[in-house]
Amino acid sequence: MAEYRYLANPDPEWTDFPNNLPPNTRVVGMNRAHDPITPQEGLSITELSIPIRDNDHITIRLYRRTSTSNEPLPLLMYMHGGGYVTGGLETDDSTCRAIALNINIAVINVEYRLAPEHKFPVGFEDSFDVLRWVASETGQAKLKTDLTKAFILGGTSAGANFTAGISHLALREELSPPITGVVFLAGSFCHPDVRPEKYRDRILSVDEINDAPGLTRKSIDYFAGKYGAPPEDKRLSPLLFESHAGIAKKAYFAICGWDPRRDEALLFRQLLEEAGLQTKMNVYAGLPHGFWTTCPDLAASKDWLERLLEAMGWLVE
Repeated sequence: MAEYRYLANPDPEWTDFPNNLPPNTRVVGMNRAHDPITPQEGLSITELSIPIRDNDHITIRLYRRTSTSNEPLPLLMYMHGGGYVTGGLETDDSTCRAIALNINIAVINVEYRLAPEHKFPVGFEDSFDVLRWVASETGQAKLKTDLTKAFILGGTSAGANFTAGISHLALREELSPPITGVVFLAGSFCHPDVRPEKYRDRILSVDEINDAPGLTRKSIDYFAGKYGAPPEDKRLSPLLFESHAGIAKKAYFAICGWDPRRDEALLFRQLLEEAGLQTKMNVYAGLPHGFWTTCPDLAASKDWLERLLEAMGWLVE
């Protein structure tokens, strides 16, 4: 999408990263940490072990307002980013807390298994199995949710990629209750090597943006190699699904302008809208992939969170 190239003009704070950040700016590196839960007033935060295939289990962290302890709530199932090889429950713990505290919704944060120890499709299947459990009568009773109010699936980066693939497959298997909303934060939707010819002139950023902090084509290829998914597999490249109709009723996109994944996200939003979904998006010009996770205290990151909370309110309406 050549008309969007201007979005890659770097924000001055992010040029020569991290040398132009405001003094004492906190820079958060990605890791697999799983720390003890820090209590927070107004929130109930607990961890559960969820059964998945092959007699294994996955840990989820559940967040909800303490004032709603007996109220069946709508649900957001969230999956962190990290290129399928890093990230964990701590990566977006603060974001999950903010959503649960400010929106009348339960939030679960999924600790899916990571590559290269667990190559494709393990992380994807872990997350899909958790979704199936969440939708079951047992899961809803355990979590005290009512998914007919709203059933939202979302994530950042790799988690947004999972969201796109899982929402298509959940529709195919007629998951009940159905997903009502999807959230794509700095999402990826197609391996660069299998871009459909009809969209090649619309997905340019993955080739052109190689100077951004956080993500470049080189790091995309590195993570893809560790993950080991065939490029043409629709669970990695959900843009390749023949139809996107019915995967949800609403979709929200947070798109970074200085991000090699920018163009495919802009395209995917348009395709979902053409397929009948209601969509909203915020585009952050000059800001790199997942900037809110890297520097959560910057004004731009606080603005991102405020807009995300507004979008979550819209998704549960």
